[in-house]
Amino acid sequence: MGQMLLSDLLPDHREQLRVDPKIAGLSEDSRRIQQGMLFVAIRGSSADGHAYVNDACARGAFAVVAERPVTVPAGVALVIVPSGRAALAAMAARFYGHPARELTVIGFTGTFGKTSTSDVLRRLLDGAGRRTGVLGSFGARYEAFHQPDRGLTTPAPVELHAALRGLVAAGADTVIMEVTSHALAMERVAGLTFQGGLIAAIMPGEHTDFHRSYEDYVDAKRLFLGYLAPDAVLAYDADNPAARRLASDARVAHRAGFSLDGHPADLTFGDVRLDGTGASFTVNGTPMCSALLGSGHVRNVALALTYALNAGVSPEATREVLRSLTPHRRRMERYEAAGRQILDDTAGHPESLRATFEVAALIPHRRLVLAYAIRGSRGPEINRRNAEALADLAVDGAARLFVTSSTDIAGAHDRVTEEEQDATRATLTSRGRPHVFHEKLEDTLRAAVSESSSEDLILLLGSQGMDHAKRLLRALG
Repeated sequence: MGQMLLSDLLPDHREQLRVDPKIAGLSEDSRRIQQGMLFVAIRGSSADGHAYVNDACARGAFAVVAERPVTVPAGVALVIVPSGRAALAAMAARFYGHPARELTVIGFTGTFGKTSTSDVLRRLLDGAGRRTGVLGSFGARYEAFHQPDRGLTTPAPVELHAALRGLVAAGADTVIMEVTSHALAMERVAGLTFQGGLIAAIMPGEHTDFHRSYEDYVDAKRLFLGYLAPDAVLAYDADNPAARRLASDARVAHRAGFSLDGHPADLTFGDVRLDGTGASFTVNGTPMCSALLGSGHVRNVALALTYALNAGVSPEATREVLRSLTPHRRRMERYEAAGRQILDDTAGHPESLRATFEVAALIPHRRLVLAYAIRGSRGPEINRRNAEALADLAVDGAARLFVTSSTDIAGAHDRVTEEEQDATRATLTSRGRPHVFHEKLEDTLRAAVSESSSEDLILLLGSQGMDHAKRLLRALG
């Protein structure tokens, strides 16, 4: 984008301006400030941006937006606002020309399944003639356009609106956006309106480093409801009490739930049959099938299908799309590498770990060999629970268990702390589960290949810490 007058970025604060510079960019990170940019000082839970005002000015900031009075050099504009987060979101939208207004924005929240479900929904909507981008764990994508993520599933406001502008420029008319509890609590999506919404299951034990309790986590998710347009379609998992409760509180024109467990719902899924090639099931008695693996993917398909059917996609179009589905990267993905058969999943929660073992049981193999990446920057509690699940699930048939903190590929947002590593390893040991630990992912994969044969199945388990495994395995030959 080009430059924009500060008074146009902050029209409600013009009376504070003694100078009105043209602004070339925005950031809340002083390290990213370049000549002519605006720095937003935000007081966070771990750092106070006001302490970095001098650094931002030294790097060439033309303006500072702060939540309290600070000293700035002569000629640098200073604006005081009640909330730096809200101001940043509003300015980012203005700076990029309000790209969300040119898109149908579908917000999606829940604990897991967001990436896979978003991909299924994208294909369902595209099958009905929409041009659908996705913004989430793998960045912003639409056809040839790709803006990589910077470690955040829901980007900070500047990156978020830049991504939305990129999607519009690439030709998208719809975007499915993964909306995390962090993003809601930190106002990253402030100012947006979701014309559609999805609520997947909201499970305990997630983000205990950020949320004080499960109730606090659900309350953060509740903020999602405030972004839904009155005429929005809202699809939700009726089998999950928290999702069901949030959906009942939503003030939307149309809500629709699905159930695989017999709860009252608009769409009832039954007669679920799984094998190593996919799943078959009925939807309100009508037979359907999908090539995606495991019961978890049936639930993902169910949520996407519930939204699509209630948003006007025809049943005939959905059946055709479901038959042609292929797994999203690292979502129950099967492939061969280094002469081994691989089942790769971002399993980072006890439920998703169980689902991966369920799928593994459907694939012919001699032994299981497990490579597990500890979840970084998520707190010791979820890692302790994952280790308990691993110890219980890997009792029989697992030749070896290899554990890694992925120091060779982990980024700032998923670096494993000593507490997380200790929680994982101590729990496995206390539960009598032998394991081999390597700091580097590459060493872990090399050991897993060395300890397996072509008749074995290697399970790659873990979130961001396992994301480069496919590339590293193929480099091993």
